[in-house]
Amino acid sequence: VAGLTLGSVFYTNAELLSILNTAVTGNGLISLAHQLIAAKLNIANGADPSAASATIIAADAQIGGLVVPSIGAGYLHPSTTSAKTQVLDDYNNGIIGPGHCGSVATEPRTWGQVKALYR
Repeated sequence: VAGLTLGSVFYTNAELLSILNTAVTGNGLISLAHQLIAAKLNIANGADPSAASATIIAADAQIGGLVVPSIGAGYLHPSTTSAKTQVLDDYNNGIIGPGHCGSVATEPRTWGQVKALYR
């Protein structure tokens, strides 16, 4: 894809990568954007969207014209985004929807290493 629209704002691939590299730091908009980007890319790659389509529509509506950090300074309280973020996370991880597309080798991590990724 040449980019994606989150809410009503179009982001280039470089901007999407910048958003994905931005730590959540208590901003529900960033965590929702991370999962929304992944879901939209999964769908663009051929995944069945039916399990997540209502949540994607709701997430885009909630984001509206807010510009996601690091590109802008938009903010949503995490309590207002957590349910949508969780559904999209479940979709992206194959818990709901089409499932995983195959086995993916993972690097074992400690809890401390995982927490450090989100600080």
